[in-house]
Amino acid sequence: MEYRPLPDERADEFGAFMRYAFAPAEGPYDPEEADDHDTIAERRGLFDAADDPVAVCAHHFFPLRIRGADREVAGLSAVASPPEHRRRGNVRRVLRESLTEYRDRGVAVSTLWPFEHSFYASYGWATASRYRSLAAPPCQLGFVDDLIATDGDAAGSFRRLDEGDYAAVKPLLAATAERYDLTMDWTEEWWRERVVRGWKSDPFVYGWERDGELRGLCRYSFDDDPDDADDAVMRLSDVAAADDEAWFQLLRFCHNHDSQVAEVRIRAPPDAPLIDLVEDPRAVDCEIRTGPMVRLVDVPAALDGLSPDPDVEATLSLAVDDPLVPWNDATFRVAVADGSVAVEPVDTAEDANAAGANDAAGNPDDAEIDVGALSQLYVGYRSVDEVVRAGRLRGPGDRPLDAAAPLRALFPPRPTHFRERF
Repeated sequence: MEYRPLPDERADEFGAFMRYAFAPAEGPYDPEEADDHDTIAERRGLFDAADDPVAVCAHHFFPLRIRGADREVAGLSAVASPPEHRRRGNVRRVLRESLTEYRDRGVAVSTLWPFEHSFYASYGWATASRYRSLAAPPCQLGFVDDLIATDGDAAGSFRRLDEGDYAAVKPLLAATAERYDLTMDWTEEWWRERVVRGWKSDPFVYGWERDGELRGLCRYSFDDDPDDADDAVMRLSDVAAADDEAWFQLLRFCHNHDSQVAEVRIRAPPDAPLIDLVEDPRAVDCEIRTGPMVRLVDVPAALDGLSPDPDVEATLSLAVDDPLVPWNDATFRVAVADGSVAVEPVDTAEDANAAGANDAAGNPDDAEIDVGALSQLYVGYRSVDEVVRAGRLRGPGDRPLDAAAPLRALFPPRPTHFRERF
């Protein structure tokens, strides 16, 4: 088997894989009916000796805000294998080869939207963020009129955004990143191909601005069912708000559609205020849902890139369990001092003997963790105490964990909200 780029001239084969894996009810893939939207992903295939792909995937590369810095992240998507090649380890091979490619490119973090959480959890990915799924009649959103300005200069204005508004969007993204880690710093290509444009139809994208500054935007569409016009739904697939005022202004924008739709559905930030402010909370559905998953590609490289509080000083031995790649499935000595982190594998006989002696002495700075839990600590989605309670961070052997304090200092929780699908 050989893992390599899937050339553009074989894009129809990739499309056939996608159709069968994710939309089989639509029938076999027909290139004559394919849409003309370009993909900004890099396609890969696992090829057999006859040069036929037995599994495929796609890679996106983008910066995400992680612990105060924009870091390059690899987004894995479109993992698929036809039925005649399943249950043969091909997908596992694609996942391992993808991580190898990311590591070779110097990318230390991977993320994906799972079709099934347990499947990717078995390979080391773990949940990285949550979001609120809100559904409400637009009349319930009228409460915002009592909280924000609705006329005059203070009320700002709404306008439709297009490809030419990328420069105006950049400051909004920066403000959003100050509120939530895992905010993506969109490239102009991403703005053009993944925000303003859609896969099968283009969405509406509107922004709220005041004094010439864009402070919020929403991306939405409407249910297109002429037989149910009285039950039309306005669906907001993305909301970015610089602050709570911008969030309320976007709710005002939704409220203004009360003559067109019976319900507004919003994929909102996990802490977005709404349920306790409406007139009738029972009229609003609010569900907490998990978002994408994250995984450290290269544990030493990821930890080396952190910039902890300069007052934090610690040295500990961290044994990582990785079910997919051998370079992470090891014990690392982690030293934190002067606002930086140094990570070295414990891989020589001398180091191994020293580590064993420390274990025998009950070294309080030793810990064992699986790579998924470590990934959650890294991005700030879970706290050290939460991971300990889940049984995924523990002391060596059967001994209690005494390294919790330095780990808390190294991995304080962060608010995370990863909005983009890919």
